[in-house]
Amino acid sequence: MIEDLCFHIVDVVQNSVSAGADRVEIQIEVSRREDRIRLQVDDNGVGMDAKTVERVQDPFFTTKSGKKVGLGIPLMKETALHCDGDFEITSRVGEGTRIRAEYRFSHIDTPPLGGVAETVFQLIAATPEVNIVFAWITDDGRFDVSSHDIREQIGDMPLSHPAVLSFLREYLQENLRLLPL
Repeated sequence: MIEDLCFHIVDVVQNSVSAGADRVEIQIEVSRREDRIRLQVDDNGVGMDAKTVERVQDPFFTTKSGKKVGLGIPLMKETALHCDGDFEITSRVGEGTRIRAEYRFSHIDTPPLGGVAETVFQLIAATPEVNIVFAWITDDGRFDVSSHDIREQIGDMPLSHPAVLSFLREYLQENLRLLPL
């Protein structure tokens, strides 16, 4: 098991960026009513054929040079299935990949979400060339933000400017606080 579910999000987004994606959509849906946590990451990277989709779910397969194992996706799958959830990867060569994991919220072994606002902040800050699109959905509503929209609002100011980063961190924290679990 992993410390928190944000670990999986970071791992999958890193895979997306490595696969050439310039747009990565992250959706986190938490419903106490439905007793579910759903994570979904869609990208427009190079995609995978059916054989590779099967192989990336094997911990002894990796596409990363210098590594002998690729534990991220297999661990995400195992955690989801162990926590009365579901896991699915769909991909098309030249179109991108979707990874979806679902966990029973109340399962004793479901890891905590972790610092979602900080994770999204770090992903946006670390990948300024990628349009990170984020959706946070709870029983109380929905919050959406994208790095593209942020860039439109700040004009010529770089995304890496300290004032922009400070605003972004606070903006994410405040909006996620408004839609508690």
